[in-house]
Amino acid sequence: MKKIIVLFICSVVVFGPIAEPANAQNRKLPRAGFPVLASPNNGNPSSSNDSGASSPWPNSLPSSYGMHLSPGLDRNRNAPIEHYNPGEPEQNMALVRWEKKSMPLLIWISPGYKLPDIPLSELKKTRVDFVTNLLQNADSFAGITPAPGWTPAINDQVAAGIEQWRQFENEGLFNFAFTDDPHNAHICVFFTDVFRDGNAPGGIAIGGNTCAQMYPISLAHSMNIHQKPVIIELSTLVNNTPQKMIGASAHEFGHALGIKAHSPYRSDLMYEDRVVDSLSEADKATIRWLYHQQPAFVL
Repeated sequence: MKKIIVLFICSVVVFGPIAEPANAQNRKLPRAGFPVLASPNNGNPSSSNDSGASSPWPNSLPSSYGMHLSPGLDRNRNAPIEHYNPGEPEQNMALVRWEKKSMPLLIWISPGYKLPDIPLSELKKTRVDFVTNLLQNADSFAGITPAPGWTPAINDQVAAGIEQWRQFENEGLFNFAFTDDPHNAHICVFFTDVFRDGNAPGGIAIGGNTCAQMYPISLAHSMNIHQKPVIIELSTLVNNTPQKMIGASAHEFGHALGIKAHSPYRSDLMYEDRVVDSLSEADKATIRWLYHQQPAFVL
């Protein structure tokens, strides 16, 4: 059976009363207290604040990881640089990457085009086929307009993010080029303002998404398959500065190259809730490792 798998992809400070000048040298201000809403240990809050006073907050409040949506890890400062697992989580961490015969990878960055809104959870099942069908039409993108907030300068930022991966051409891992023709592109870049129904209200925490169709390597070698393009979409609202857009495009291009799973470490570009904008040494080690392995699936 031929098998084709579609994937993606308020603090309160308490001060004592103001001392009268005559007694100022004999009185001590109480220590500032910060009520503990929740401890980071499984959401079980402490019953007192750091001044030792009893906390007025209920013990059922959930824990929070601040700006992070997930509790990423930090590496020991002296830990050796090692690759993380880039495999596809939905296929038991099987490895996925491009083959040499597909090079150079051609990348088309659209002039801001925003594809029709659908829930984020539906993208990986439909986006690749939707764009593939669009590209079969003579006037492929008739009626499709730029995403709110898009400007031509954003395309330069996207290209700059992708260029972070250029260094691996010198190592013979892969090579890529930009094209003005989406019909020949291996990777197509589109834009949106927000991703609807993301894992945050309005989807405003989602900076980008990548969808791809991958093929078992045995099938790809036994049949002449016309591979469908990888689809990257980037949020103009979330990535509202040049540096954010550069980081987001570099992250999504890492997925397009085959790093399917996210790094568990906050210091890596491929961390799920990305907080850095450039490749880490572990990101580099991971792409090198991946492109020296025999994959189970190809793009």
